[in-house]
Amino acid sequence: MGESNVTNVYARALFEAARDAGTLDATAADLASFSGAMHASRELTAVMYNPRIDTATKKKVVSQLTEGGDRIFVNGVKLLIDKRHSDLLFDLNEQFQKLLKKEQNVVEVEITSAVELPEETRSGIRRRIEEATGKKVDIKTTVRVDIIGGLILRFGDVIVDSSLQAKLEQLRVRLAQANIGSE
Repeated sequence: MGESNVTNVYARALFEAARDAGTLDATAADLASFSGAMHASRELTAVMYNPRIDTATKKKVVSQLTEGGDRIFVNGVKLLIDKRHSDLLFDLNEQFQKLLKKEQNVVEVEITSAVELPEETRSGIRRRIEEATGKKVDIKTTVRVDIIGGLILRFGDVIVDSSLQAKLEQLRVRLAQANIGSE
């Protein structure tokens, strides 16, 4: 079984256990927090990823760091360690968060713009997408000056590119085709 399939199986199992226990939000929060701690600490990541460090040591580190944390989350991480899959924690968190958003009927929308968008603009975009999809919208914004102006919206498999860069590229292609046809 490929690494992504293994991650999906563990994420689904952890998600279902948390849903059955009524701890989805707590499990998600602790998983995201632990993943964030791993991102922030090279030492923690090295411990979790190193196959030479025995499972007892890894579980002891997890117990110390997660004391008082969500039981489903802690048991899930310890199971990953027992099965020698502690190197999947970042991917597990990402997949778990996707499952949670789907469960909560949330769609993630990425907005790329040349400048930081005012809150009023972001709210208007959120409202329009919520009306169109019937889902809650979680917006993530990115600023890329190379798009010159306009926006690029991405949600699911849908990309709406109304950036000035894209329009200039379309114009360049049309002009190149017009030059070919005029010879």
